[in-house]
Amino acid sequence: MTESEGKTLAERYCSGAEHCCLEVRQMLERRKAESADIERIIRYLIKEGYIDESRYAAAFVHDKVRFAKWGRAKIAQALWQKRIPAGVADEALASIDEDEYMAALKDVVASRYRQTKGATEYERKIKTMKSVCSRGYEPALVRKVLSMSDTPDIDC
Repeated sequence: MTESEGKTLAERYCSGAEHCCLEVRQMLERRKAESADIERIIRYLIKEGYIDESRYAAAFVHDKVRFAKWGRAKIAQALWQKRIPAGVADEALASIDEDEYMAALKDVVASRYRQTKGATEYERKIKTMKSVCSRGYEPALVRKVLSMSDTPDIDC
């Protein structure tokens, strides 16, 4: 693949959705582009505004909270795996709407609680808490949501 072909392919790839540098690099590597060409293509895409790590991080965080209902810890881990700079990731995580985040947490807790079986109410709540924390939610917030409701349905 020539550099020109790689540029055209990467422009099309970035025009369809937000992508970070790592995703573009991996896509070009799969297409057998040369390493030196990949670096030049990525610099070009950044310069032309096709790639913007802060814009990508903000969109990623927004989508993961709203649609996947992930917690902060899981989102932060995913951003780290995508090699988003720590400052950019922190800024994106700080932009999470707290009301939307708590609504997503309550939905996850209610859903997991209904699906969880336990010999006692305590065991059921502990299993629910472990399950919800594995989605990246903070244990203190999960505990708070679980204790807010005395009803078995958890309709906080």
